[in-house]
This record gives sequence, structure tokens and C-alpha cells, in this order.
Amino acid sequence: MSVLVMDKAEFPRDKPCGGAVSIRASSLLPFEITPVVERVISRVRFTEHVSKDFERTSPRTLTYLTQRSRLDAYLLERALDSGAILRERCAVQSIDRLPSRVVVRANGQSFEGRTLVAADGANGKTARLAGIDTKLSLGIALEGNLSPPGGVPTAWNETMGFDFSGVPGGYGWIFPKDDHLNIGLGGWKHVGPTLRERLGQLVGMYGFDPKSLWGVRGHHLPLRQGDSPLVDDNILLVGDAAGLLDPMTAEGIHAAIWSGRAAAGELGLYLNDEVHSLDGYRESVERKLIPELNVARRFHDVFHLWPGLFVAVERRTSLLWQAIDLLIRGDQTYLTVKHQLGLVWPMVEFLSDLIRVTPPLRRLAGLRDPAPAERFFRRGPQHSTP
Repeated sequence: MSVLVMDKAEFPRDKPCGGAVSIRASSLLPFEITPVVERVISRVRFTEHVSKDFERTSPRTLTYLTQRSRLDAYLLERALDSGAILRERCAVQSIDRLPSRVVVRANGQSFEGRTLVAADGANGKTARLAGIDTKLSLGIALEGNLSPPGGVPTAWNETMGFDFSGVPGGYGWIFPKDDHLNIGLGGWKHVGPTLRERLGQLVGMYGFDPKSLWGVRGHHLPLRQGDSPLVDDNILLVGDAAGLLDPMTAEGIHAAIWSGRAAAGELGLYLNDEVHSLDGYRESVERKLIPELNVARRFHDVFHLWPGLFVAVERRTSLLWQAIDLLIRGDQTYLTVKHQLGLVWPMVEFLSDLIRVTPPLRRLAGLRDPAPAERFFRRGPQHSTP
């Protein structure tokens, strides 16, 4: 293939992101990311409030922590080594769709190709400029960094933390990097105006001075809705641009790599005239990835109805850790968890749908723009609460 990579910025460039790359995600790449890994994580600290923290340890590596400025530049280098051509500081201005080709205009230049891949993330405009109407609901996150005087505390060397102190639809995190800590939190979009105050409280809860935060910035968390397009003629949408975010964890790197691989495979067939459309990409995503995300969304609905209850159960019993460990590593999927639940799974679906159609439960779960019921109560109220 002849591949052109266009980016409005110049590499290395940063991107708002916690920078956690799970074993599940990294295993999809055809090369190791060791050169840009800053921490190797095998332990997780959970908190609901600072006085109720507990830890769980995996016998194997769970996650790699890096910085997106380093990871993205490294991935780009691998693409260029494979023959891709790069145009930096090249912001897309318009897209013309002609029979059998696409013309992209950027910085006064025109670039033409048989296909176009929209891989420009949650705030990207490629799909809109191409006339594609995506249907995404948006969460929001806010993050910052801390540089403790003595470096990263020993307690966080191989440990990442998750806090469930009450961000509607989300959680807080603390991820250690080489010489600093990344701390953030996210949830439903309507909590956006409160995130700065909540972030300060989270930093204080972890024992640091909120005034020492630097690099504070927010970013959207895109969730695909219903039949939002994945393919439109000879244009493909991948990763966050397609809303392929894990609803349970708000993690998007795994789906970005997965959808990129699926797109590349179908593009190879299409450009070699072995298939006459790119619908195979849509079919692959809908058959293999979307069912996973749908199950994750069900779990998200139920978990955020009583997050404190689930955290308390795990603190006392360690019932959930084995599944969490296997999910992060990719040794288990959301679908396998669903099948393991057997007759309990319809109860999860029932409660998920009940939350979506019952205003008191929606408020308790922090939902303002819920998805419609999918199995039960299909004729019930489908509107969102104000």
C-alpha cells in the first residue's frame, strides 16, 4: 500500500491520556513497546475513601505505563519504517469525495487516495468534513501531573490506583510515570463543571498538594451509540473517532489498535480488488468488538448504581479480582464473563434496562443521557431526564 499519515501537530506531540497500555492492548501490536515503557504495573490499589483503601496483586504484569508523547512518536516511527509517508503540521481543511477516490485539502495542498481512514480521536473533524454523521455520546475527564520532590514514592513504583469516591459514571486514577505521577478523574459529561474541584480533592486524598499540579487539561470520552457509522463508502472510522471506547473503563487504546488492525486487513483486500467494498470492516467490528463493548456497557450501568457496594464486596471477599486480572491481561473477555454468569446474566440485563428507564435509578446512577433499553421495557420511556 501507499500510505500517507497526516497530523495537524508535530511529533513528538502530547495527547491527554493516562497512558496505561494493558497487556491485552499491547499484545495486538506486532512489536514490543518496551522502549517507551516507564513503569510496569502488577499491583492495583482501590479506594472508595482514603481510609478504606486495599490492594490486589497479580502474579504477572498487568499494564505498561507510558506517556502518549513517547508512545505515539514510537508508533509513528514503526509506521515510517514500514514505508508510510508523514505530513506534519498538516491540518485538514476540506474533504472532497469523488467516484473511487478521496481528495483531502490541507495547508493549501491537495492529497488524493482511494481510501481515507479517520483516526483523529474524540475531537476529530475528519468524519464531519466528509459528511459522515457520527452518533457519539461524550463523557469527560480532567487530568494533571505531580512531581514529588523525592521522585515517585516507593509505594507507587509498581502500583496504579483507582478511586470510586463518587464521580457519576466514572472514577479517579493515579498512574506513576518515570519521574512524576499522573492523576485524573472522569465521568459523565454533566459533571464537567465540578471536575476541577473534584480533582483537587482527589490529589489531597492521595496525600499531595493540589497546588503542585501541572499540565492540567481535559478531554472527551466518546461512546458509540447504536448505528453510528463505521464505514461510509471508501472511508473508515477507527478508534475514538468511531466511539470505540470501553464503557466500563473508559479505555480506548485497545479498541484503537484492534480497529486499526481490522481496518488494515480490509483495506488490503479492497486495494487489491479482492473485495468490492469495505463493508467487511464494519461486519468484523460489529461481530467481534461491538458485542464486547455492549456487555461492558451493561456492567457499567449496574456498577455505577452502587459503586460503593461493589468496592466493599471486593474489599471483604476478593470475588471480583480474578475476573479483573484476566480482563486486563486479555486472558478473558467481557463475553466470556457474560457466559460464565449463566442465568445471572439476564438479571444484569434486566437491571441495566431498568436503570435506563426509571428516573430515580437513573439519578442514582448519575445518568442524564442514557441509552435506550435494549431487551426489557422496550416500550417504556426512552427520553432522558433533564
